[in-house]
Amino acid sequence: MQTSLHKNRGFTLIELVVVIVILGILAATAAPKFIDVTTDAKIATLTSLKGSMKSTIDMVKAKARIKGLSPVSSNPGSGQSEYIVDFGFGTAEIDFRNLCPESSAELGSQLDMEDFLEIDSEDFEPTVTTNQYTFIGYNIPSNSSPVTDQGCYVIYDSFGDPDCTITVVSEDC
Repeated sequence: MQTSLHKNRGFTLIELVVVIVILGILAATAAPKFIDVTTDAKIATLTSLKGSMKSTIDMVKAKARIKGLSPVSSNPGSGQSEYIVDFGFGTAEIDFRNLCPESSAELGSQLDMEDFLEIDSEDFEPTVTTNQYTFIGYNIPSNSSPVTDQGCYVIYDSFGDPDCTITVVSEDC
């Protein structure tokens, strides 16, 4: 009878302390991995946004070529109004050098790069757009020219020559 009572005693204090120490060690090694998840998620979102921009560029270039447009080396001046492509839900002004959609069109109420993207403005800082650049992300430097060594955002350069460029800046993600 004494042996059955001895089996029902429960855990000793030493056993409980050992389990707590083991759980503490596991938590200390796992916590940094969870902290890095936020950074990885931001970078993945920006990479996805870059892919959406690339798809938009490909679509605009295809529509421009169907319209019979081709890149030219100098500004066609008043003929730049020919470099507008209709999408049914709006029109986009394209750059004459590379047939990429301009970041912000100056002719009429044309679609900007941001108009093609389905993004929730609550997820990002306010987008900064100039005629040449579109900046979308989490930590955008205050100036309106590209800075690739700080911030957490995507830069779209619509005037790139020979082609427009999309750059993910992830220094401060």
